[in-house]
Amino acid sequence: MTKSQSNLSQLKDFLSYLATSVTEIPASWAERHDLFLRPAREDDPARRTLLVLKNFLCSLKRQVYTAPDLEQDSGNGDSDSAKKPLNAFLGELFLGTFAGSDGSMTRLICEQVSHHPPVTACFIYNKAHGISSSGYVAQETTFSLVSGVRVRQIGHAIIRDEIHGESHLMTLPTMTVKGLLTGRPYPELEGTCYIVSSSGYLVTIDFRGKSVLGHGAKNSVHAEISNIRDGGRTLFEINGQWNRQLTITDTTNGNELESFDIDDVPLTELSTEPIHEQSPWESRRAWCRVVEGIVAGDMHAVSNEKNVIENAQRDMREAEEQVGVEWPRLFFMNDKNSQEFALLAKAIPDEAARNLDIERTAGVWKFIGVSPAEALLCDGNYHASLEPTGQIQEGLLY
Repeated sequence: MTKSQSNLSQLKDFLSYLATSVTEIPASWAERHDLFLRPAREDDPARRTLLVLKNFLCSLKRQVYTAPDLEQDSGNGDSDSAKKPLNAFLGELFLGTFAGSDGSMTRLICEQVSHHPPVTACFIYNKAHGISSSGYVAQETTFSLVSGVRVRQIGHAIIRDEIHGESHLMTLPTMTVKGLLTGRPYPELEGTCYIVSSSGYLVTIDFRGKSVLGHGAKNSVHAEISNIRDGGRTLFEINGQWNRQLTITDTTNGNELESFDIDDVPLTELSTEPIHEQSPWESRRAWCRVVEGIVAGDMHAVSNEKNVIENAQRDMREAEEQVGVEWPRLFFMNDKNSQEFALLAKAIPDEAARNLDIERTAGVWKFIGVSPAEALLCDGNYHASLEPTGQIQEGLLY
């Protein structure tokens, strides 16, 4: 086997078999649950923006890394590996809740709203604290042996703080997999993304990694919070590695406010219904046999079970095309624009980041609202008697 063939084989192993769906990824936005809710309890608008930024950076590790194997971890993070989730099918749902230490509940609703291009939409909300996060993302993947895997994330999220009447627009970084030629692939984030607060603050986040010549540290990030209404004066900086240690500095006086390890920020695990009580459209039930094959290392079973769903989905799309109907979305509706995005995005200095790029996301995906969504969740019968495999559930014909 040639070295390039070996690297391609390693890439396949590295990227192919993670026992989770792409629809589960947005849960990372709220799993540092107390941090997710803290802006509602902060009086200072600049520090609210800082908390939104901190939560964003703390969510990244679990988005692109698997948990480290502590037995193999050498202490430098080299045992971490990149996530390659299962590709979601159209209509796939991921539903769950986070329990707050104060007795409140944060609900997560994710839906695969498009297959070509693949787009996942998500809404997370806590009614008691008036905090919500709404967003969607499409992914475009390219690959070369020299530059590795590059996944451009197209979309945005808007975090709303009802208590303070405030919104924060967040754009998304590009994900890459580096180190293929060395045989030690690892995930990286690159480029610049932004957070814009309706209170007048702009966050500029620059992701930096190890260069081709080996300079710098992998997974590095530098972020600045500036006051748009005060001539762009910088107020805070965050520096470090988004998968390890970060330091927050008050740039108005040079004082270090906090230095912390990402893994020390408390996690709250998402609660989901037992698999046998889930709808066939929910991720963990839909992919349970595939996951069983992954856990058992039975790639033949994985392939067979994936084919059952994927072939059925192709048949559904063909049938819809023949009769001229479009797949009905449940929790999100399609639009052509977003006035809230347009208003907040004016503060972004990068023209490309100010555009919605709706051709690449199959539109603008907006949540249907809490009350209609909770009525659907209460009913729990999604897409009537139809299953993702094209089968009809017995006893549900009506």
